Amino acid sequence: MFIYIIRHGETYGNLNGDGFAETDLTPIGEKQIELLGERLKSEKIRKIYTSPLLRAVKTAKAIKKHHNNTKIVIDTDLLEKGTAPDYCGLSDDELLYHLPTAHINERTPLGEENDEIAYKRAKRFIDKIKAENDFDSTVAIVAHGTFNSFLVLAALDFPLKENFNFSHLNTGVTLVNYLNENGVIKTKLKYLNDTGHLTSSTRFF
Repeated sequence: MFIYIIRHGETYGNLNGDGFAETDLTPIGEKQIELLGERLKSEKIRKIYTSPLLRAVKTAKAIKKHHNNTKIVIDTDLLEKGTAPDYCGLSDDELLYHLPTAHINERTPLGEENDEIAYKRAKRFIDKIKAENDFDSTVAIVAHGTFNSFLVLAALDFPLKENFNFSHLNTGVTLVNYLNENGVIKTKLKYLNDTGHLTSSTRFF
């Protein structure tokens, strides 16, 4: 199994220091997700999971553009850590406007969440992906800079460590591979926070 863990494109919230509220992509962010979609268009992605926040939904849409038959799932378990405790993302109508064929999982607000709770949420989500998909499948997760660190820790089965996180630039791509070698399931981090699809004019945040 291959799991792509992807951060959304650049947002106005990234620029003004409010990366937790509902915020739209900048023109650079729109270009970044277009380049991301081009990068992944030849990959055999069976399912795309996305946060219900607009920036993630638009990023998922750019990937979906090149994968007509790929299922897409919107899940509140992918909300950014630090999202307002009672906010569950865009309305169903708004989500389906952007992703008409998406399945929207039951919405659950995050409530008050510390690092330990966020890590458990990430572990729960990775376990759900493993249970829902065949071992030989490829899936993509579109989420957020802070929460993606928890997802990577969970995917690699690393313990939570205080004051530690992985860097995730806008549209940075991380690839985790689970493979069976002579009956032994192994986990490999193929690469982390790769932004090779971006050009010199699509600056990083």
